[in-house]
Amino acid sequence: MADDAQPTSRGNRRKPARTTQYMIAPAGPGVSAQTLAEQLNQFGNILWTHDQRGVSGPPIAIVRMPDEAAAALHRSTGGNLIIEPDSILRAASFAGPVSSIIPTTATMAALRPDLKVTIRVLSEAGAPVEQAMVRFIGEQGSVQGRTDGDGSVSLTLQDEVPETIATLFVSPRSGHWGLWQQRPYIEADAVNTFTLRPLPLPGGLDWGGEAMRFDRIPNQCRGADIKIALIDSGVATSHKQLARIDHGIDARDGEDRSWSRDVTGHGTPCAGIINAAAQADHGIRGYAPDSELHVCKLPTDARCSDLIAALDDCLQNGIDVACIGVGCERGSVLVEQRIAMAKQQGIGIIAAAGNSGAGVLFPACSAHVMAVGAVGQMGSFPEDSPQAALAAAATAAAGGLFVPPFACRGPELDLCAPGVTVIACQSPDGYAVCDGSSLAAAHVAALAALILADHADFKGSFIARNFQRVERLFQILKDTAQPIGHPWQTGAGLPDAARALGVWSDQRPIAMPLNAGLREMRSAIRQLDRIPFGANQAMMFEPPRGPANVTRLPLNPAPLTFQAGGAETATVHELRAAMALAGLA
Repeated sequence: MADDAQPTSRGNRRKPARTTQYMIAPAGPGVSAQTLAEQLNQFGNILWTHDQRGVSGPPIAIVRMPDEAAAALHRSTGGNLIIEPDSILRAASFAGPVSSIIPTTATMAALRPDLKVTIRVLSEAGAPVEQAMVRFIGEQGSVQGRTDGDGSVSLTLQDEVPETIATLFVSPRSGHWGLWQQRPYIEADAVNTFTLRPLPLPGGLDWGGEAMRFDRIPNQCRGADIKIALIDSGVATSHKQLARIDHGIDARDGEDRSWSRDVTGHGTPCAGIINAAAQADHGIRGYAPDSELHVCKLPTDARCSDLIAALDDCLQNGIDVACIGVGCERGSVLVEQRIAMAKQQGIGIIAAAGNSGAGVLFPACSAHVMAVGAVGQMGSFPEDSPQAALAAAATAAAGGLFVPPFACRGPELDLCAPGVTVIACQSPDGYAVCDGSSLAAAHVAALAALILADHADFKGSFIARNFQRVERLFQILKDTAQPIGHPWQTGAGLPDAARALGVWSDQRPIAMPLNAGLREMRSAIRQLDRIPFGANQAMMFEPPRGPANVTRLPLNPAPLTFQAGGAETATVHELRAAMALAGLA
């Protein structure tokens, strides 16, 4: 090989060829997996060939090869192959404030020794708090680490002294509120102890359930007979409220029980929002508890090829709603093909918009997917919590709500939902304060299940499993949402379960701050121009971006398929609203 040649001098030492993992598929029909593999053997190392698991579609080879080889393959096949990077997916949960919220403010080089700090995190009872993320932000940079079994972690900050530490964040895994301190008192040669307050569980629905008016719908609305796929990091069925979940698959490794464990703790809170069984001693519960949850576990190093495998599982198992909690910056034609197939079979895909504070991630930005961003509510957290730091840097919305700085935004955004200070189930059997747009997507997925189960449209005109069913579902979600801010930041608004299911009530007073946030909008556009495409530009196009396609038909004035027990007589306002939505006004 050329890389083995001896360099003529040290200065001319050759660098090894850069390799990238690609997805490669025939652009047309009639090519078998074996034929594809034989064609690709000379270009790179074929890691595996995607098994469609009974789903019709072209074979997909996962190949690691040098970028130059991918470019040569693209030129030699004359467009007969789709060649695109197998992009890494990132989870759409927010682990804690990042430097974009409280930036590092170094203005000149410092000549200080490194600062070594030991932090110990305890509960109010004096017990060590394990797996808490501790993060320091100083003048020169930031550093973070997790506490051990003793609740301790040692961190080293370069070119800092205790007085230059600007901010401390402590984010526990579960059971406690986090901590946010500005200019914390830190000693270099001592163990610095910080105490976290316990997390009380709400007696009823939390702020998110009330904001989306899940408390205004009949008790019969529970999502019965609807299948929801959660495409995420797995679900801890060891949790007492999630023990009923018995459908799942590992998207990469197949039919084992690894899906029932959640090491990262990302999928379990989302599963709880959708499907957690109610408990008598607190108000945390799933909003579609009678739905059938299917867990599609992605590995910690998930890529687009894993998402394709998860979508194939949805196609094979007759899923009604797929909730995707991951995304990547650039689109994928091969993933988009699976998304289109799912929509044709009546699967409504709802995806987290992302937490980078930039443009909406893929696949949420697809016109066949509903993109959901995160919002929070003022007063739902202690003033010294990390959520207070998010609120301090947020954009105001109507009704005391706000758009956190991590929220992705842009014209592709369809809806917003609770995604800050969400108290939810956490692995292995606890509760945590969670933030991120994946939580927002889970709220909307649960409401989608209720609509499909109980809205009259899906017992009649839209009963067939096809793309019209999906677009009607998306129309109901968007047309009954409460506008709360600029569409690029909040989409059509906050979903309203009562209006979507026809339990009419007066709309909340809206006083929308309609400042367009021109600087933020321009920033989001610039972020789209910075999406890396690789040195070879093997794929010259991306799937179209845009808000989700919806039907444009009048809404049903009597959408519930059963009479809500104890329903009061409709007011004149409610009757007029129903007539207007039905196109009769």
